[in-house]
Amino acid sequence: MFQPIEDDLDNFGLQKLYQALFGLFFGAVCAVVFTLAENTLNVQRTKWKSWLIVISTWLAVKLVFIGAMAVAGESRP
Repeated sequence: MFQPIEDDLDNFGLQKLYQALFGLFFGAVCAVVFTLAENTLNVQRTKWKSWLIVISTWLAVKLVFIGAMAVAGESRP
């Protein structure tokens, strides 16, 4: 909700929609990666391991998304 937008206020609603969809996609990817990691690495459901997996999952997915955005941004003319 509080993410900045570009100076083009004519497309404010569209930019916010893209931000919301991107956030939902990011959350879905995090959920899938976390579930796979939790079921593989923490079968006994130890609390500290679960939190370590949560933080690691968020960081890893964030780095992948930022890397993909950087590569996509470099390909623009």
